[in-house]
Amino acid sequence: PEGGFRIDPFPGTDLERVGGDELLFVDGRSRDQPFLCLVTAPATEIGFRMTGYLIAAAKKTEEASDPDRYWTGMVAGTRIVPPAGSRLTGSAARLAEILPWFAHNALVHYLSPRGLEQYSGGGWGTRDVCQGPVEMLLALGRCEPLRDLLIRVFKNQNPDGDWPQWFMFFDRERNIRPGDSHGDIAFWPILALAQYLCGTEDASLLEEPVPFFHPESEARAERQTVWQHVERAFAVISARTIPGTRLAAYGHGDWNDALQPVDPALRERLCSAWTVTLHYQTLTTLAQALRRLGLNERAAGFEALAEEVREDFQRLLLVDGLLAGFAYFGDGGNIDYLLHPRDRTTGLAYSLLPMIHAVTHGMLTPTQAETHLACIRNHLLAPDGARLFDRPMEYRGGLQRIFQRAESSSFFGREIGLMYTHAHLRYAEALARHGNADRFFEALCQANPIGLRSLVPAATLRQSNCYYSSSDAAFNDRYQAQAEYSRVLWGETPLEGGWRVYSSGAGIGLGLILRCFLGLRREKNLLVVDPVMPKRLDGLQAETRLLGRPVELTYRIDGSGAGPTVVNLNGAELPFTRGANPYRLGAAEVPMPAVLERLVDGSNRLVVRVG
Repeated sequence: PEGGFRIDPFPGTDLERVGGDELLFVDGRSRDQPFLCLVTAPATEIGFRMTGYLIAAAKKTEEASDPDRYWTGMVAGTRIVPPAGSRLTGSAARLAEILPWFAHNALVHYLSPRGLEQYSGGGWGTRDVCQGPVEMLLALGRCEPLRDLLIRVFKNQNPDGDWPQWFMFFDRERNIRPGDSHGDIAFWPILALAQYLCGTEDASLLEEPVPFFHPESEARAERQTVWQHVERAFAVISARTIPGTRLAAYGHGDWNDALQPVDPALRERLCSAWTVTLHYQTLTTLAQALRRLGLNERAAGFEALAEEVREDFQRLLLVDGLLAGFAYFGDGGNIDYLLHPRDRTTGLAYSLLPMIHAVTHGMLTPTQAETHLACIRNHLLAPDGARLFDRPMEYRGGLQRIFQRAESSSFFGREIGLMYTHAHLRYAEALARHGNADRFFEALCQANPIGLRSLVPAATLRQSNCYYSSSDAAFNDRYQAQAEYSRVLWGETPLEGGWRVYSSGAGIGLGLILRCFLGLRREKNLLVVDPVMPKRLDGLQAETRLLGRPVELTYRIDGSGAGPTVVNLNGAELPFTRGANPYRLGAAEVPMPAVLERLVDGSNRLVVRVG
């Protein structure tokens, strides 16, 4: 509001005319197009500086006056120094190089949630803003802007307890918002709140009075505490289940926008296994947060509900030892499974999202997790990373039978092209949780555009400082993609970078590097140490800041590369308790007072040994 831009020509750039779109047409008449046109004198080079005046000028800080210091702060003061002589040194160096660019890209998505490919406008996607920006701010320890983000999201909650699919950021556009949302949307704000509470233990936020959305103004809106907002959201969630189960109903869709159902009747009878994993994650994370705040009775209720969800998940969605992507609950107790080897309807046998999220959130036994990760390796991996399904959904020239965009979109890219980087990063997260350090590191590097062709030879040249939302096989059309998809799996088709600096993936990538690869997570009362790092990176060093003080890290990898065994700060071993992990040795959770006791004002040395 009341913002603007100033454009200044560089010295030597001479402007002859300034006008509107009339300068684009031979007859000199405007067509009412929204263009500013600058005509310069003939020159071999020209230059302009564009300055944004979007908010009131703030007092300059030392950090704002020093770009290097600013960007150092944006990656938590982190610098990675790979060990010399390792075959993975180049890959680790490129990961270090992309780190500040992922921070930059994540900021673009957070502050202007549209990305370079949607420069003409866009809103905050409820699902998107509760992932990348939240995970970026948590990884960087930026609690105040995260609290502000959460309040903005809860202000846009509908009085019925649901959220819109997306909403506009500025009050002048408050009524530009959809009237419905996908079945997973109500979970995301609660999950983001729970993650914030786990990291900060800021119980005051639960009592903060926040208005529900009102189309006219906040002044006319109903006000309730954030916790009452949460209770109203759970009332919506409880009503949207498959009858006789705790499984979330599909509604208008889930994370994969390409799979919105054609038949409205599917919304109440179809269940997405991925949405069920999100439901479980939300319940368990909120229970953990409430226990941190001493609200044990509330926590116990959510823990019991989470166990009921997990029991139905295991009983109804695991078929022949494998998760189905969808289950259709018909009359008479009949269940039809889609995106599963039993599927005779879609032609698809395997679905990535429910498998990886079930692993990450501990919904599978160790044996089941091994089975599903092996299934992904055998059926869902390509040279550029994990793919959503084992083959594309059949294209019928616009005729829709089950899923809308997947069956009608002419563009073979993003979710339709199956390699959506956001999902691939969640696959990397599952590998870190499971403890497969080599595959986790490889998956991280596959999402890094810098030097990508050394790892993925079929990748085309692309801008190296951008997060790409997808890896798109260069087919002429969907018919060719359908007929020749196996060429992608063999690396015989050029792979182009998809939309740039879009979606919440850059923030997720930043968080994975800081919190899973380097393995440092700062909470109010705990320092959580849980690096996942290949044996061949033994001796890797990093510089970061901890509680405002510089720290030099050294990683000693003794075995598999997952599960810390010793945390040594300035020559003293720090006490820790072991975090829960059903698949491997869990994180080292160090009490923050023990860290403060050993930190000094000058340089500090932290050595982490990993089993």
